[in-house]
Amino acid sequence: TTKTALSISMVWSCVKILSESLSGLPLKLFEDAPGGRKQVSGDDRSLKLLRKPNPYMTMLNFLKFVVVNMALRGNAFALIERNRNGDPIGFVPLDCNTVTIDTDDELIYWITPKDGDRFPVSPEFMLHFKLFSLDGVVGLSPIEYQAETMGLAKAGQQWSSRFMRKGGFTGGYVIYENFLTKAQQAQVMEKFPDVRKGDVDDIGKMAILQGNPKIVPAGLSQRDAQFIESQQFQEEALAGIYGVPLWLANRAGKTSIMGSNLEQQLTGFITFGLKPYIDAVEDEFNDKVYRKLSRFVEFTVEGLLRADSAGRSTYYGSALGGSGGSGWMTINEVREKENLPPLDGDEYNRVTRWEMQSNVKT
Repeated sequence: TTKTALSISMVWSCVKILSESLSGLPLKLFEDAPGGRKQVSGDDRSLKLLRKPNPYMTMLNFLKFVVVNMALRGNAFALIERNRNGDPIGFVPLDCNTVTIDTDDELIYWITPKDGDRFPVSPEFMLHFKLFSLDGVVGLSPIEYQAETMGLAKAGQQWSSRFMRKGGFTGGYVIYENFLTKAQQAQVMEKFPDVRKGDVDDIGKMAILQGNPKIVPAGLSQRDAQFIESQQFQEEALAGIYGVPLWLANRAGKTSIMGSNLEQQLTGFITFGLKPYIDAVEDEFNDKVYRKLSRFVEFTVEGLLRADSAGRSTYYGSALGGSGGSGWMTINEVREKENLPPLDGDEYNRVTRWEMQSNVKT
């Protein structure tokens, strides 16, 4: 179940990283203009909807809801509220358990609220976010298809918890050289429960057993069972399911094969781990909400790379035409990416061009 999966520390870490990373990215609205795309600004109603999709939720929390449900259940649903003119005015998140997808004749979403009758919803009134699927309609649930992997990780976590709770005692046998009568067995069992049912609070207590018994442990120790190695293997498998590098989930003992430094590894995470979620959200918004308006939304991924000041400085230097080369950005465009106000003057809106100079003999 979803609750069981989230009780696994690695699953919690991966889902938390994905949801917080995507929801923290700037989501901007653009319009297709004759001279190219133009960012929508001002008091446009669509911008208000992107900031506050419903009365009780900001876009930050709405995107977290979307990513968490995609990462755990493979699907996320939100009802599109429209006015009499057909313009979207709100996005209402729906519990996946209340939505049934019907593809018999045509695609219809059936909603079954907790208090109310079942009703149909056509696709143009439903935001359906998904990663990948077998039929292109219903997303595949990681909890369902990776139940064995998550179950093994959960079993290891529970075994370790019981092992520590029992003070490292795995159980065992009390062996006597001679057969005991029933009375002797009952006498031994009266003296032995402190050891058999020992908990963390009972560590250090003693039991008195007469008759020269031998206590033989049962089962394997954590070392013999290679518990630590098995736990690390399960964490690597779960991290691979979600495309999250181990170092990002605070497992610093393992290095990433995506790059030798932090910038390269972060780029690898954005490309292979986060981008599928970004593409799914952008595609659904652009298809269901903004397609008829000749508009589209786009995440600004550069927001994740702001922590690398040296890398940003080098990139912007080249973009502005540093080292005698041709640039492809203006100063005001760079300032906009850094959330700084634009400067007045044409020289701040001009792209630097490199021109070849040659000496010509006359």
